[in-house]
Amino acid sequence: MTAAIQETAKLLVSCRCPVISVDSDIHGCRSVVALAERVGATYDHVRGSELAEEAALFTDHGGFFTTPLEARRRADLIVLVGEIPAAHHELLLSWHAARPDLGPSQKRRWFHISGARREDTASEISAVLKRVKASVVEASGQPLAAVLAAVRAGLGGRKSIGAVEGFDDLAAALGKAAFPVFVFSGRQQGLSTLAMLQGLVGDLNRSRRATSLFLPSDDRAWGLALASVWMTGFPPRTGFGTGKPVYDPQLSDVTRMITEQEADLHLWISEAEGDKPVHRPGLPLVAFVPGEAAVSGAAVTITVGRAGVDHDGVFYSSRMGTLSAVKASAPSYRPSVSGVLRELADALPEKEALPC
Repeated sequence: MTAAIQETAKLLVSCRCPVISVDSDIHGCRSVVALAERVGATYDHVRGSELAEEAALFTDHGGFFTTPLEARRRADLIVLVGEIPAAHHELLLSWHAARPDLGPSQKRRWFHISGARREDTASEISAVLKRVKASVVEASGQPLAAVLAAVRAGLGGRKSIGAVEGFDDLAAALGKAAFPVFVFSGRQQGLSTLAMLQGLVGDLNRSRRATSLFLPSDDRAWGLALASVWMTGFPPRTGFGTGKPVYDPQLSDVTRMITEQEADLHLWISEAEGDKPVHRPGLPLVAFVPGEAAVSGAAVTITVGRAGVDHDGVFYSSRMGTLSAVKASAPSYRPSVSGVLRELADALPEKEALPC
């Protein structure tokens, strides 16, 4: 381990534009941001594209948002928008068994606003829709953004192209609802779709109460976003090349920086088994992975433990809407990402302690 740390420190000292891809718990993410500041690196999540779109909804548009607990307790109308990742299906089904405390009947109605999918893709949420007996709102062959636009236009008394199946039922339910909540995720939705949904919710709030619940496509990625924001003021795809944090979701796209030969060192830090780093021939790669085997093409491979498995961890939980401590399920000798990065920081010149 010591030799690998020393070699990584030498690579960091000799490079001018290092980039870091990370998938870790909150402690690991905080250590990555602190290391990036120390060495002038740019950082992103290992699956940064979806996270960047989700973050852009908040940085570029804003909207109306609530928490999972408030939705479960209050919402008498749930409108599911597009695909919701399987990780959140248990949460949705738990609401089905609960009664809302708003609305005259204390019963909860469900709708699903759906867009056209490719023929080779199956709906992840179909089983949930059957269980909750959701009414479908869709327009034949139209993508989700177009369906939302048509629904928004119809609710505002404006004309739109084509008919939307189920629109009249949805409009009637919205008119009677005491607290409607639109539930969505950023998975494969696109920023324009997310922005259109918030425009629809904003229109509703001119005459009644309505809100939305954001369920991240990846809780671990959203944990990085939160850690990044509270440490720098910006979400991931932030770089310290100028000495100060600069957020630019295009210029600081780590995958783009690697493929376009801007980066001269890649630190790949992933606790997930099976993930493979983006690599370019000639680009030095340092891989922090849970496996013992050396990563193909890596100048240095460092074995790390998995938070919540090999050691205790802290993760963002969309079910609770906050951070959650997770005990190690199978404690082992493997070091944590934050511990290894602290050793790496100690091996760099001009020592400055990383946060605990």
